[in-house]
Amino acid sequence: MKARIKLIEGMTWLGEADSGHGVIMDASPEVGGRNLGARPMELLLMGLGGCTGIDVKMILEKSRQNLIDCQIEISADRAPEDPKVFTKINVHYIVIGTNLDETKVKRAIDLSAEKYCSVSKMLDKTAEITHSFEIKNL
Repeated sequence: MKARIKLIEGMTWLGEADSGHGVIMDASPEVGGRNLGARPMELLLMGLGGCTGIDVKMILEKSRQNLIDCQIEISADRAPEDPKVFTKINVHYIVIGTNLDETKVKRAIDLSAEKYCSVSKMLDKTAEITHSFEIKNL
């Protein structure tokens, strides 16, 4: 796997991945950016959400759960000093479907956190990661 990051101008960067997809990153105006894209640390949280979301959806489908939608809200605290790594992260899942089994939803989340989500396993080296969820059965 490879990525290429190219300076556009100022503090704005284009990140491109092997998959051919790209993302714009920028710094805040306080440090010279123009707020034209996500911050790199925000992308880490989005990567965590995408990674665990894919895992949870796949596990629930294999468990024959009727998942209609899933939203993941992530909140994080950072260290006050440089490097300002994440110290605490909460991943909150809002799982929407019909006849969803709470035990199977919890199991899917636990499996993602403990075994499958590589982003989570990398971030848990510096951050305490907690998980919470709610189920909305339609």
